[in-house]
This record gives sequence, C-alpha cells and structure tokens, in this order.
Amino acid sequence: METKTALLVVYNHRYDKNIERIEALYAGKFSHVYHLMPFYDGTVPNVIPVYASSFQFQSYISQAYTYLKNQGFTHYFIVSDDMLLNPIINEQNLWDTLQLDKDSCMLPGIIELQQRRNGWNRVDDAVEYRKLVPGVEVENILPSYEDACQRFRNHGISTEALTPDVYQHIWKYSRRRKFLGLKLWRRKKLPAQLQLDYPLCAGYSDIFLVTADCMQNFCTYCGAFAAQNLFVEVAIPTAMVLAAGKIAVISDRTGKGIHKTLALKNGDMWPDGDQTLQDTIAPFNHSLQTLIENFPAGLLFLHPIKLSQWK
Repeated sequence: METKTALLVVYNHRYDKNIERIEALYAGKFSHVYHLMPFYDGTVPNVIPVYASSFQFQSYISQAYTYLKNQGFTHYFIVSDDMLLNPIINEQNLWDTLQLDKDSCMLPGIIELQQRRNGWNRVDDAVEYRKLVPGVEVENILPSYEDACQRFRNHGISTEALTPDVYQHIWKYSRRRKFLGLKLWRRKKLPAQLQLDYPLCAGYSDIFLVTADCMQNFCTYCGAFAAQNLFVEVAIPTAMVLAAGKIAVISDRTGKGIHKTLALKNGDMWPDGDQTLQDTIAPFNHSLQTLIENFPAGLLFLHPIKLSQWK
C-alpha cells in the first residue's frame, strides 16, 4: 500500500517561534507538515489557523481536516509541538519501525474508566457528560447509545456501570466536591453504581494516528465533543473508538491493548510518567543536538520537550 502521510503539529498556545524549529526537526523526514496554531494571522502557508480552547484541542483536528481532506492523504499523524519524535522515524519507515499495520489507527493507550484507580481530576468530566446539551445539536451526529456500546465492545472496551469502589474514588478526586461540600462526602451519600450517560474512555492524547477511511467520522465526533466542552483526553480516545475499525496502542500500561501493542514505547515525562527518563536527559544541559544524538532507545517520543528551553 502506497502511503501519503500528513504530519499535523498541534500547538496548545500561539508560539510562532517554534514553527521554524519544528520545520528543521522534520526536514527530510516528513514531506507534508502542517502547524495547527490557535488564532494564527501570519503568512506561513502551511500553518492552519484554529479557533478553540486548548482544553478541547480535538477541535483543531476537525478544523484542519477541512483544508486537507481532498489532498490524497492516506494517514494523518498528529503530534504535539512540545514532543520530540525519535529521530529514526520518518514517513517511509513509520510502519515497519512501529510494526504498525497500515490499515490501523494508533493511540498511546486506552483508559477504561471502569478500571480507573488513581486520581485524575478530569475523570469527572466523563461522569458529568451528557449527550443532550442545550444549543448543541449532536444527537443525530454521534452514534446512538446502543451503537456506541457495540463499537466499544468491538474493541473489547467496557461499557458497564462504574462500581462503588471506582465511583467513590472518582468522587474523592472530583472537582465538584468543593461545590457540594465535604459533609456529603463524609456521609458517603453516593449511589451504589453509576451508569455513564454515554460510553466514554480516556487516555493520553498528544500523539495519535488516524487512517483516511475513518478520518471524516473521527473529525465529526471530535467536533461534536468539542462543542459539548468534553475534555480532549476523553474526547479523542472516545472518538477513535467510535470511528476506527482497528486500533493499535503504543503501550498498554494505562489500560488494555486493542489489536496489538507497538514496537516502540511511550516517552511521557509528566509527573505520573517515567522519572528515569527525566534523569536520563538531565545531563544533556538542554542541548537539543545532544538529545537527538543520544535519544533513548526503544521510545517513539519524548514529551514534554519545550523547545524554547533547549538550545
């Protein structure tokens, strides 16, 4: 299968200085690079202006797709602007290096909310989600509840009600507690079970890949979730599960794998990520060239790498 891949670089903030540096990083590796920049009004031709909150940057993908959908791309590879891909990766060897089937979409991982145990204050975005929102007409755009449940089951992802221990843990970390008061929590006046209003899952969403055959549906669902203000790390994995026939994951440490796990692994260095990676790159003294020359083996990316802080 001949491939033509669009590399979409997502910016959470307008930072024009990164455009030239990112172009240099991917020069000779990806032929079609597009920068998705909030509220951009400059003149660089491959920068696509987008308009939404970074908390719903799934909308950036939907908006950009209108510019790109008739250009013959077979795949859309989305990465964050503060992510450094393994320098061995390019548009020709991506599939073989990752051992990724060309007819498969890709996510870092899938979090089943029913299995969530550690705290994440965005889980209650899923708990509070309602498909019917005044002024947002998506009831005929998103799949029906029954259809969505079947698509989740096709990927082996649970749509069961949240059990008491899971729900109580979510409630403990809920941002709404400050409005409802501690007395309610202390008295544990909580429902025995909680069935979500619509099937949802979650996951790290700063890198993913979508095949052309499901990109239209994926972008439609992302746009609908953005209109409903659903947080991006719930919206993108859910839209992928609803739209894709096959999904591979980079790592299954945050949830179950779907069709397969890939040859290279996550390199996220957030507080709940891999501390050893932060220790590994610390001696490089923020030299980007040194980091590229000594990129940790076995990783697809490092994130975050704030280019403004690296020489």
